[in-house]
Amino acid sequence: MDYTSLLSDLKTYTLREDMPYVTKIPAIIEQGIIRIYNNAKDIGFEKYADIPLATNTFRIAKPPGWRKTISLAITDLNNNKTFLQERTYEYCKTYIPNPALVTATPKYYYDMGINNESPYGNWEIVSNANEEYTVNVIYLSIPQFNAGPNSVNFLTQRYPSLLLYSCLMEASLFLNNEEQRVKYEAMFGKELETIDNINQDRMTDRTVNRDKS
Repeated sequence: MDYTSLLSDLKTYTLREDMPYVTKIPAIIEQGIIRIYNNAKDIGFEKYADIPLATNTFRIAKPPGWRKTISLAITDLNNNKTFLQERTYEYCKTYIPNPALVTATPKYYYDMGINNESPYGNWEIVSNANEEYTVNVIYLSIPQFNAGPNSVNFLTQRYPSLLLYSCLMEASLFLNNEEQRVKYEAMFGKELETIDNINQDRMTDRTVNRDKS
């Protein structure tokens, strides 16, 4: 499966190719992926990124598709790693009202937007970086998915049926087809249960093998 074949499937399964529906399909796919994320965050949405952080810098742009931070650390040029503690905006502003005026080893981070952006667009650290670092972040992310260079992802490669059923649920909601929604919701639930069981079996096998070694 890729983005183009999923677009085709969503027209074939619904027997709809009218323009209002076809133009809605990209949003339907996006909502289908978000539905999977909300139900199964542990099947492949976790990502890792290394982001350069220059001296006298306190703002870090989040990677595309970011949804939730799991951990955030900084590594200096001598490979010394320090994990930063997440705090609220209010806590950090009380600790150091203006981080740009204080240069030291960063200790905390918080979510922050600029120019009326979403508050999830950036991280800000407290305080201003006292040297060059690499930011090591583990986070949950919605994969970029389109007809261009991001036409495949872990869902299309490992869980194509789950993705299809989730998108068909969203399509049924848009088309106000309750019968089809119930049908694909059941298929989605069954596929998700199968994936959970397979992942649980793999985890059990690894544990048994470790105990034997």
